[in-house]
Amino acid sequence: MQIQERTGEKDVLRVAVVDDEEAARELYGSLARDWARRRNVEAEVVTFASAEQLLFSLDDASYDVVLLDIEMPGIDGMALARDLRSRGERTQIVFVTGIIDHALDGYDVDAVSYLLKPVRAEKLEAALDRARERVGREEPVLIVDSAGETSRVPLTRVCFLEARGHDTLVTLVDGTRLVSTRGIAQMEAGLSKTSGLFLKTHRSYLVNLPHVRRITRRDVEMDTGDVLPVARGRWEELNRAWLAWCRGTLA
Repeated sequence: MQIQERTGEKDVLRVAVVDDEEAARELYGSLARDWARRRNVEAEVVTFASAEQLLFSLDDASYDVVLLDIEMPGIDGMALARDLRSRGERTQIVFVTGIIDHALDGYDVDAVSYLLKPVRAEKLEAALDRARERVGREEPVLIVDSAGETSRVPLTRVCFLEARGHDTLVTLVDGTRLVSTRGIAQMEAGLSKTSGLFLKTHRSYLVNLPHVRRITRRDVEMDTGDVLPVARGRWEELNRAWLAWCRGTLA
C-alpha cells in the first residue's frame, strides 16, 4: 500500500478554548457545550487565557480539539499550534481569530478550519463536526520505498513529486528529497484515493496545492522555491483548483 490511514474511537471528547479575552472564552466554550449536547457527544470543555496555560496543562492532560485565537500576548496562537505539532500532538486545531493574515499558515499545522470573528454558531458547529470526524484518525502518509529503506511521510509535509525515469523524486516542504522506486503514475493513483490536493502540472510533476506560492500559465512556484513547468492546457484546471483551495481555507 502506498497511502496509509488508520481510525480509532474516542469516548470523551476533550475540547480546549484558548483566548485572552474572557468574553470570547465564555462564548466559544458555551457554543462548544451546546454543540456537544445537540450531537449527543460526551464532551469536556476547558478554557485557557493564554497559550502558556494550555502548554502547562499538557503535563496532566491532552486535548482532542483546540479552539484557538491567534493574536494573544506572549506566545501567539500560531506559535502554540506549531509547538503542539512539534510535540507530536494530533490535536484538531480550529483557529477562531479576528485577523486574516495567517490563513494560509493554517495548512502548515494541519488546521481543521480558520474562522474569522465574529463567528456565527453554525460556522463553529460545522468546524467542530469536521474536527470530531478527524479525532482518533491518524494523518494520511505517503509510503516512500527507497533502496533498502521505507519511509512514512505525512502528506502535509510533501511539497511535490517529480518523475525520474522509473523512479519518483519526492520533495518535502523542508527541502528534503527522497527517491522512491515507485513510478509517478503509481504514486498518483494512490494519492487520488486519499487526497484531492495533489494535481499534475505536467506529465512529470505532481504538486501539493497548499504548498503552491504562485501560478502562471507557464510555471508554478512552490514553497521550497522550486519553479516547475505547467504544460499547455493544464493551467486553467490547476489555477481553478488552487483558488478553490485558497477560498476553502477561510471557512
